[in-house]
Amino acid sequence: MVTTKRTFCSLCESFCGLEVDVENNKIVDIRPDNDHVVSQGYACVKGTKFDSVQHSPDRITEPQKRVGNKWQSISWEQALTEIANKMARLKRDHGAQSVSHFVGAPGGANLLAPIFRGELFKGLGSNRMYGTGTCDTMNKFRVNGDMYGSPMRLAYPDVDHTEFMMVLGANPLISGNTLYHLPRSRERFGDVIERGGRVVFINPRRIESAGNAEHLFIRPDTDVYFLAAFCNEIIQRDAVAHERIDRTMKNFNALKQTVSPWTPERQAKVTGIPASALIDLVDSYVSAGAAALNMATGVNQGRSGTLCYWLLESISAISGNFDRKGGNLIGEGIIDFASQAKDDPQMNLGFHREDDLPTVSGQQAAGMVADDILNGYVRGMIVEASNPLLACGNPDGRLQRAMGELELLVSVDLFRNETGNLAHYILPATTWMERSGMPYALQSFVGCTATPYLYASGPALEPPPGVRHEWWIYVRLADKLGVTLFNNKIMSGFLKLAAKLAYTPFEFIKVPELMINGMLKKAGQPGLKSMLKSHPHGIRLPDNEGDNFLGTDRVLTEDGLVDLAPPPFVERFNHAIEGLYQEELNGLGKMKLIGKREVKRMNSSSANSPRLVKDSTNYAYISIQDADRIGINASELVDVTSKFGTITIPAKVTDEMMPGTVAIPQCWGHTNADGLRHAQQHPGVNSNLLAGDGRENIEELSGMSHLSGIIVDVVKSRSSIETVKRQDSRGSV
Repeated sequence: MVTTKRTFCSLCESFCGLEVDVENNKIVDIRPDNDHVVSQGYACVKGTKFDSVQHSPDRITEPQKRVGNKWQSISWEQALTEIANKMARLKRDHGAQSVSHFVGAPGGANLLAPIFRGELFKGLGSNRMYGTGTCDTMNKFRVNGDMYGSPMRLAYPDVDHTEFMMVLGANPLISGNTLYHLPRSRERFGDVIERGGRVVFINPRRIESAGNAEHLFIRPDTDVYFLAAFCNEIIQRDAVAHERIDRTMKNFNALKQTVSPWTPERQAKVTGIPASALIDLVDSYVSAGAAALNMATGVNQGRSGTLCYWLLESISAISGNFDRKGGNLIGEGIIDFASQAKDDPQMNLGFHREDDLPTVSGQQAAGMVADDILNGYVRGMIVEASNPLLACGNPDGRLQRAMGELELLVSVDLFRNETGNLAHYILPATTWMERSGMPYALQSFVGCTATPYLYASGPALEPPPGVRHEWWIYVRLADKLGVTLFNNKIMSGFLKLAAKLAYTPFEFIKVPELMINGMLKKAGQPGLKSMLKSHPHGIRLPDNEGDNFLGTDRVLTEDGLVDLAPPPFVERFNHAIEGLYQEELNGLGKMKLIGKREVKRMNSSSANSPRLVKDSTNYAYISIQDADRIGINASELVDVTSKFGTITIPAKVTDEMMPGTVAIPQCWGHTNADGLRHAQQHPGVNSNLLAGDGRENIEELSGMSHLSGIIVDVVKSRSSIETVKRQDSRGSV
């Protein structure tokens, strides 16, 4: 008998509502939920075709142990006992910091996993936590902490009420939105235009999201000069909200002095955006009744991602568009997660590494993993829902060699990917179809959504018998290691008992449902059962009207004022930006590499889906002008070379690219992924072999890796297509 379950897709921040038809614990159909309070019948193919991932024959459904070059299934008891014993030995012999964790985006989208993961490592005494957040978003959390007092005070653009919207480095139609919730993005951007507003995308590629909106090319990794000039132009016009600044902010004069050298004409020399175009944008921004700004991964991954976001937030603040309906707002979640994060030593800003790099929002720099292993600081690692070998800069396979030297490597995942191939143990985890949940912290706990709402769902499927929820894995490890969870022996004992009895006939409580129910009721909302029964499509919450943040106790800085010029940002700007500007001037004739999002892929997690991945490779997208200069036609091979390595890849010639720019989709390169059979047959090329790692390739304010705007040389290749198919993980042939 077919039954219909309602859930939400957790592959990106859009969290679109879905209806899932299930028979005999198998998915029969997935379709958008037409009655979902926000997504209203919208969902992309990544969610509606997830069945090919969910029911993949390659899925790991029992714990695996590597013995030599072979894998054998073992019991959960054996796996957890051996892993815990090795973790305890590493802590005893080398200290708690020698045991580390690395988490990918799906791990962040799992509501409970971060809670129990953090408690395990807190109790263990280790804050050596890495993640792909330092490959795409951690600069924003650093800015939030310094300007607003907590990494989890996240502003978002009020798209549904704005009159002017400017977006840098994002393509939400293809990949959702970075850190804020906006399903049906094309429709909503279109609504801005229909009501007489203006929407402008600034990107080195004419992206799909632009649609009927405007688009301006910008040379990769030069956004900091554009934003500095934009900010300075507003100040020079005196188009600033003086009363609001004087009452609720500080250090305006420091901001003014910092950006004063940057004019529309000066930025134009390196950005490619004419001075007249910038002035026109400022005209629209300051004359709009309400104006909103947003930037995302394409800017975050440059050498100045933190400075860019600081400038963007400062523009919003000084112009009066911050904390204003139709501008950029700070939402309110069902709990005040920002206050909790401020007081959590694992979440607030820390400088406890051997170098001067920070830990931001609980994450250290992913680009330092190889160095930290090779220098002996890290000897054990749990990798959860990630594939660092493809997600991180990996010049000449250096990260692969380093991770191969770990004394303990555990992969918590659905599949045995390239990182899993190096692991000593693979622990099979649940999918988002197999657990109860709410749209994760950024929506439910922080309220970073243009349409406030509340949603909860139960599992659509039961996991295979040998698969375990991540909360359970961390609680069982904590039990075996003697770690007290939540610094509370009674609660810790209860959770450990519940975990011991879970997956047995004596299970007395379902911990995920208990915790979600408690979160909802603590916030004065209906409990989980009531949500599932009476509100299966979610609850629409009141709109954020603005004027509810500035001048209130929600600003968590010590003095309650928004800091417009945090000293570390000003110091970095004054120390580095002039030098980087000269580098840009000297490199104007060179090509730059950027990433590219694809609608049928979400990082590497969709690579093994036959319903989504049909091409055997990814492509290097270049402009018509560059193709003529290089002397190639469409689909001919090119060699793309940075100072870190060379890859050979087919080209696609298009007018959507800014001349001097090459775009390559990231997280391909599955030649050696024998645990991902479809992906291995459609391997593509790993563009992050062209990116560096180590201290010199990391943005010092946030630990972000430099993955966009990399200088490259592109030439016609002498290789054949067959040669490309044989490229190994180091990019050599």
